[in-house]
Amino acid sequence: MVNKNIMINNIKKHKIDKNICSPLADNLRNEYHKRNARVIKGDTVKVLRGEYKNVEGKVEKVKTGRSALFIEGIQREASKGGKVKVQIHSSNVMITSLNLQDKQRGNVIRKIKSSPDEKKEVKTKPTSTKTKIRRNLKIKNVRHTKLTQIAGSKRSQDNKGDK
Repeated sequence: MVNKNIMINNIKKHKIDKNICSPLADNLRNEYHKRNARVIKGDTVKVLRGEYKNVEGKVEKVKTGRSALFIEGIQREASKGGKVKVQIHSSNVMITSLNLQDKQRGNVIRKIKSSPDEKKEVKTKPTSTKTKIRRNLKIKNVRHTKLTQIAGSKRSQDNKGDK
């Protein structure tokens, strides 16, 4: 049997981060045109399942390995006395408010897909003769000097055939 911790450690971070996504509340879905988002520290979430159902609070900490969240105000008593934070899986919560202090995250969330009706004007660069030669000869990853030699020999053969 393979240890789960070893498997998680071998997975790249951007793939683990996809497991920490939660659905957005209806008002956020309509505003940002997204169904879910990655949960980060500072987001406000509402618990949908389990013992703490309908409890709302800010995310204090995110554990990526377990896809677990520590939410403000959700605690239980420890066996030795005192209080312990409860870990709640990210699939059991819904994001009600987003933390958009990070500019990069804000840009990702605000990104709206363009509709097919909107046609973007594409500017094309005029193709150079070297590019045309490369396409005609179907040569890729050839150094500049070799390309000019090949192009020169190709042109000289064409000229000899015309005579």
